[in-house]
Amino acid sequence: MNIKKIATLILVVMTLMSVTVFAAEDKPTSYIYTSPVYGYSIACPKRPNVVLASEFFDDDTKKGEVLIFENVEYEVKRGWIVLLDAFNSDVVPNFNTDPKEKIDEYLEALQVQGYEGIALVDITKDNKGALAITAKEIAIDEDGDGEPDGVAVSDHQEAIAFFRTPDGKCVSVWLMGTDDLNDAAMRNFRKALMTFKIN
Repeated sequence: MNIKKIATLILVVMTLMSVTVFAAEDKPTSYIYTSPVYGYSIACPKRPNVVLASEFFDDDTKKGEVLIFENVEYEVKRGWIVLLDAFNSDVVPNFNTDPKEKIDEYLEALQVQGYEGIALVDITKDNKGALAITAKEIAIDEDGDGEPDGVAVSDHQEAIAFFRTPDGKCVSVWLMGTDDLNDAAMRNFRKALMTFKIN
């Protein structure tokens, strides 16, 4: 099966996940974390340990937090990264109001930047966003001739959702860690996104 067919299959599966997960009205029964610094809240599988994103990335421009649910010393096994002002609203289409052709063109261009799959999804029934899965294998072009010279294999994958809040804030939430990206983790992540709000 060629790369294009695999990418198409992934997009179909992600779209079906969007329909089935958000058809249900159930909310995760879990710990509601409210950030004392940034004022957002989100339902978590349990009470997280929290690190400022600026400290985690060693980057003062990062506005948000890392919610850690399981770790072994400095290795995060399961966690989420919540970033505010996460993308440029002049560059990223409005997934709720822009024409489908513009959104599709943007997502297709983003697909080749190290993602295994990316699709438009319902964050809530009234708000759309994008969900991307980072690639397990990335082609390396060492001599810059446009032809792959090798393949880099990541030891884990991440899911990244990005969307606008009703008042226009640009948010991304990452499902990250060294544990496998399994169905249960994805279901909890998708349900949690439904609960995200800025107070």
